[in-house]
Amino acid sequence: MVIAVLFGMTMSVNSAVAESAHQPKTVVELFTSQGCSSCPPADKLLGELIEDRDILGLSYSVTYWDYIGWKDIFGSADNDARQVGYRGEFNSRYVYTPQMVVDGEDHVVGSDRSGVNALIEKQGGATKSLPLQWFFKGNQRLVTLPDLDRNATLWLVDIDHAADVDIKRGENTGRIITYHNVVRKIRSLGDWDGSAKEIALDLAEMRAEGRDGCALIIQQESYGPILGALEIKL
Repeated sequence: MVIAVLFGMTMSVNSAVAESAHQPKTVVELFTSQGCSSCPPADKLLGELIEDRDILGLSYSVTYWDYIGWKDIFGSADNDARQVGYRGEFNSRYVYTPQMVVDGEDHVVGSDRSGVNALIEKQGGATKSLPLQWFFKGNQRLVTLPDLDRNATLWLVDIDHAADVDIKRGENTGRIITYHNVVRKIRSLGDWDGSAKEIALDLAEMRAEGRDGCALIIQQESYGPILGALEIKL
């Protein structure tokens, strides 16, 4: 195995595995549904946004449109719960799709290109302000968190980088839609009290399940501002 460190990126390479990680400046979370006819433009926009390496885009499929006739194959109760958490944080009356949340700070209709770009510009790369360090150790990614003057929640998100879905029923019948950075699992790693610490992310289970990436999200008060993030490609 060869391990190389270059400008804050660590790569571990052997005949079967090539891994990399980097810290994005902005996190954009899209809440979408395969049963929502308004969502495909937002799905496409997310794919364009993540061409910028400084943007971590995440696509969360929700389930509350499944009754229309097509069950979203990526939908999950955990994705629903995350959007409901943001509804409470933003004091919104309801949830909707497509919705984009930028850095946990504000939200906009996900197909509103100018609105999304304005929020990204407004945040000014806030998530990269928390300096993280990381390296590989076997099947683990070790991440060092610096001292922080507040509490935060640590989230781990499993990702499929791209998936084409042939939709057979519902509002998008007959369409083949490409979804980008599809969230397949999200779970809390617990609360962090802000003191410097090292955490270990076990990547073996993700590989076994066929995932090709993951992200660590450090977020104030569960659904508050995102303070830092790390994107890992498997």
